[in-house]
Amino acid sequence: MESHLEKQNRDVLQKSFEEMISTLPKENCWGFSEDQYQYQGFWFTPRFLQGALSAQQQFQAQPTDIILCSSPRTGTAWLKSLTFATITRTSYNDSTTPLLSKLPHDVVPFMEFDHA
Repeated sequence: MESHLEKQNRDVLQKSFEEMISTLPKENCWGFSEDQYQYQGFWFTPRFLQGALSAQQQFQAQPTDIILCSSPRTGTAWLKSLTFATITRTSYNDSTTPLLSKLPHDVVPFMEFDHA
């Protein structure tokens, strides 16, 4: 259960995000139902932008971290599956791998969406 202080911090962060996003170039483009905002040379939906900003501010990389990068619609799920299977090959066998019951996006989550 969220404490009063955590809710207050979340509200402050949300207000800060809304103030910042209001200063960015905005367009309704590429057939999206919501506006896109330009940030650091890229166009983002508000939800994705909030997650990206949060990840930039809060994520602390560790020496053992692996970050996968791919463009949309270029086989991201396949890349995640191969990476997960390779890294966990000594922990699971073909009959016990979590990939039999979970999506690749569940075992290798998106950094931006988890931080949002």
